Amino acid sequence: MKKLALTISTLIAANLAVAQEQPIAGEYVLTSDSHLNGIIESGSVKEITIIGDKAHFYSETVNQFISGSTEQNGNVIDFKLSDKTPSNTQYFLGQVDVQGNYSGTWFAANGEKGDWTLSPVQPNTATSCNDILSAGLSQGDGVYDLYDASGEVVSMYCDMTTDGGGWTLVGSYPKNEPGGKSSINQYGDIPETDPNNVTKLWLFKGDLSVFSDVREQVSCASANCGGGFNVYGVNFTTAELELVRYTWGYNERVEFMPQRVDKPACMKSLEPGAEVIPGCVSPQYLSMVNTHTLVGWQNDVHAGYCWVARGTYKPGSVGSAQCVSGREPNGTQWALLWMR
Repeated sequence: MKKLALTISTLIAANLAVAQEQPIAGEYVLTSDSHLNGIIESGSVKEITIIGDKAHFYSETVNQFISGSTEQNGNVIDFKLSDKTPSNTQYFLGQVDVQGNYSGTWFAANGEKGDWTLSPVQPNTATSCNDILSAGLSQGDGVYDLYDASGEVVSMYCDMTTDGGGWTLVGSYPKNEPGGKSSINQYGDIPETDPNNVTKLWLFKGDLSVFSDVREQVSCASANCGGGFNVYGVNFTTAELELVRYTWGYNERVEFMPQRVDKPACMKSLEPGAEVIPGCVSPQYLSMVNTHTLVGWQNDVHAGYCWVARGTYKPGSVGSAQCVSGREPNGTQWALLWMR
């Protein structure tokens, strides 16, 4: 699978020009030289404050005035920089990359020309796939570089098309993994980067505050979780998202949610008016206590024996549930956890 890493070097090499949604107003550094060759060499560096929006923006210093606009939803930029005394104007034309940096060429009436870059003082950094999608920077489903709470880069899979897109893969249970896990700490730390060929037992253990929605998929049997079953939660608090994550460890599932009704409610779809299912459990089990016999958020919501994986009951069963009453996991299905 092609990796769509959001690094400046990769994008420059691929000559990608994608639209950005972020407001243009803010603090920038304008760097320019006087030798047109596509590379910024020694030249001038100016710190400027841009005011306005993408339709029209400006910046003014003691000696100079900048005025310009963007087109194609912020993808293309043109502006002019004029000296107040003596009168002299440079014309700038360029495009944006996914980091929010503009670059291009400039020229003047006297024949001078060169290269330039316009970079935010605080570059935009994506902490979730939804950040990328909302910024208009999606290149489709694939692996993107995201920034965790410590500022470190981690490569994670983004679903940019399903259910409105913007979903970050935060957990995977492969079809050949026996039994359930007692704690989320038993899951690996290396992200799964192919939801259609799951090979890693993995769960994201970092800060969930960048997310608000969650989708759990169980009994996935083919690409795009074909044959699987989904449940959703929207506008969840960080605490609710953490509880959903804890359901993937059967001890923590019982410790933090003693009763099945204690689990966060879910829905079978994102359609307006979709039924809210208390405890994300079949109504016949709603009044019961939680058990260590299985792991996962959903519990027989779509069918009998339908959950992420087995726990202490028949722990030799491998993979995700078949979602057929009386049939244990048989190594043909996997499960996924997504957030956005």
